[in-house]
Amino acid sequence: MIQNDAQLHQAQADIQKLWRFLESARQTHGSADYERLAAPYLLQIQERQQEVLDYLSAKPKPADA
Repeated sequence: MIQNDAQLHQAQADIQKLWRFLESARQTHGSADYERLAAPYLLQIQERQQEVLDYLSAKPKPADA
C-alpha cells in the first residue's frame, strides 16, 4: 500500500521496469513461452497500478502546521 509520494514514485518506476522487461521478452520468446513468462508480471503490474490509483484517489492528508 502506497502511503506517500516517495512510495508513489517508486511504484511508478517499478511498473516502468516491468513494462520494459516484458517489452524485451516479447522480442526474444515465442508466443507460448511469452504467455507463461508474462502472466505473473502482468498480474504484478495490475496490482501496482491499482495501488497507484488507490493512492491518487484518496483525499490528501493535511500537511502538519
